[in-house]
Amino acid sequence: MQQLAWETRAAPSSGDAVVVTVRGDLDRADRESFVHTLADLLRAHRGVVLEAADLRPRHASVVHALTEALDRTAGWPAACLAIVAPDPALAALLTGSGVARRIPVFPDVAEALVHLTDRPPLLRVWWRFTVDAHAPGRARTRVRETCTRWGVSDSVREAAEIVVTELVTNSVEHATSASVVEMEGRGPTLRMTVRDYGVGHRIPAADTWVAPPTSSPRGRGLAMVAAVSREWGLQRHPDGTTIWSELDPDSVGV
Repeated sequence: MQQLAWETRAAPSSGDAVVVTVRGDLDRADRESFVHTLADLLRAHRGVVLEAADLRPRHASVVHALTEALDRTAGWPAACLAIVAPDPALAALLTGSGVARRIPVFPDVAEALVHLTDRPPLLRVWWRFTVDAHAPGRARTRVRETCTRWGVSDSVREAAEIVVTELVTNSVEHATSASVVEMEGRGPTLRMTVRDYGVGHRIPAADTWVAPPTSSPRGRGLAMVAAVSREWGLQRHPDGTTIWSELDPDSVGV
């Protein structure tokens, strides 16, 4: 196996962007080092074009190290990443694995630099919140800030704040659990996902759930989520529950 070697050079006429060439074999044992190095480069420069012509993933799963590095930064538009993969086999692997939905793939450096700051087809961030009374407010702030960076419409942003506030509140007050919030952006549409780890808290399935009467002091959170969502649902796990909500301008009345 050939150890990974990195070479960085300034990108011509591209401000703070750099072109990074990485050569060698990417194995599972090298994954954390690869993620750490790439994340540091993304934090240090607004844009990184990664030349991967001589990068050889030893296992298909290790290409997710690319998105893992992106997840350790503020993400687009603060951290822009593009991959140059002229090898059709590598390009196909990046596409088939879903990596190319978040990190665009180009055949050469010149084209990658032209489109480096373009919005990717899929944006994703996630956060973990502890069990305390301030968690819903912190989650709401993170969502608001991310919507601003992504250029989300005010109405969809407000709906996303409602969803994350209510679902993280459920995690704290009813599941008595930490929560993981994931937010995805596809064009004008957002998908919010909140995962809790409460084993004693049971929520009815979305297709059997009935909104409580307005006089009821309980269950109003899910009613608010349902009201602003195009679709919503849940998945139960042995150690908790995941609730998701999809939001778009039509669903929130724009």
